[in-house]
Amino acid sequence: MEEFEFSSYPPIEPNIFDLILIGTGLPQSIIAAASSSAGKTVLHLDPNPYYGSHFTSLSISDLTSFLKPQLSTTTTDDDDDDLNYTVLNLNLSSLYSDVEISSFDAETIAKHSRSFNIDLGGPRVLFCADKAIDLILKSGVNQYVEFKSIDSSFVCDDYGKLSSVPDSRAAIFKDKSLSLTEKNQLMRFFKLVQQHLENSEEESSESSRISMEDLESPFVEFLKKLRLPPKIKSIILYAISMADYDQSNLELCKGILKTRHGIERLTLYHKSVGRLDFIFYIC
Repeated sequence: MEEFEFSSYPPIEPNIFDLILIGTGLPQSIIAAASSSAGKTVLHLDPNPYYGSHFTSLSISDLTSFLKPQLSTTTTDDDDDDLNYTVLNLNLSSLYSDVEISSFDAETIAKHSRSFNIDLGGPRVLFCADKAIDLILKSGVNQYVEFKSIDSSFVCDDYGKLSSVPDSRAAIFKDKSLSLTEKNQLMRFFKLVQQHLENSEEESSESSRISMEDLESPFVEFLKKLRLPPKIKSIILYAISMADYDQSNLELCKGILKTRHGIERLTLYHKSVGRLDFIFYIC
């Protein structure tokens, strides 16, 4: 039996690098690219047999191996005490809540296993004007990440009916699903927000801005105060401000969106219009 020969690579001495990163997910890749651009020496490692960590797509067979508990062992070396380095753990939020795995016919899975891959974290939506996009572009990681624009977005009412979301003044008036009254209400709301932002920057009188009481109140309550219809409130809350949780029941809501933060997201939405030819990035 012929003995397998490994390719010859120069030995790696961990103590000669300014930074050692474990994992090839988006956060680690951004840090590695930014550090390298700043002239630092970087050693980028990944314990997984694939790139991307939780930002990758896997086949069904690879996904099965990924979901199985992985045993890890930690070894210590007394010689490490002589090395001068600092260990910094990245605080990452969990990508999964409750994962339910159903059983399917093994032959069917095997037959179609090469037809598609499964994204570990699902699509991630970002505004084009978000600081995260600026960081991705500045670090150069965008050369290794696939992005796709969102052509249109929709909101769903209580009856399961989908309605398109207008992304500009022209789109509002062209939208046939909105009545003339609803269009005027939406335009007046945007004008109110715009005046508040302009007067805040110019340090005008308090009477020309949204009050502090309203800014600290739930955004959904502020929209009710303006007597906006349910359809318009849904568009503003979920399609434009991208509220993470249902705001209809504040007592049960896990994350209440305040008016201040809602207006900040409206501003971010407005700044994203026209930048990079679309509003949202899908990563």
